[in-house]
Amino acid sequence: MSPSEVQREKEWQAEYDANTLAEAQVIYSDPARLKKAQEKAKKMAEDQREKANAMQKVAGAKKTPQGSTGMGVSSTGKRRSGTGSGGSIKKSDNFNVFKKI
Repeated sequence: MSPSEVQREKEWQAEYDANTLAEAQVIYSDPARLKKAQEKAKKMAEDQREKANAMQKVAGAKKTPQGSTGMGVSSTGKRRSGTGSGGSIKKSDNFNVFKKI
């Protein structure tokens, strides 16, 4: 980048930042809008946490315990059971997906 391009980029960034800060002030001055934004931010953070946990598992950073279904982590940070009923999966619960009924 030439020096003039760098200067234009810095000017554009300053203008963008000024607009962002002005919009933030509008949001902070409207309690209902601020509350909705905070609620949405909380939900987005939970979604990102779950995605990050899944990505760590894929990357091998966290191994899934043997017998677990890998159903993930709830928004409270607690491991969710794979049965949906709060129970645990036992080794005797194995089944053959290829067995004819």
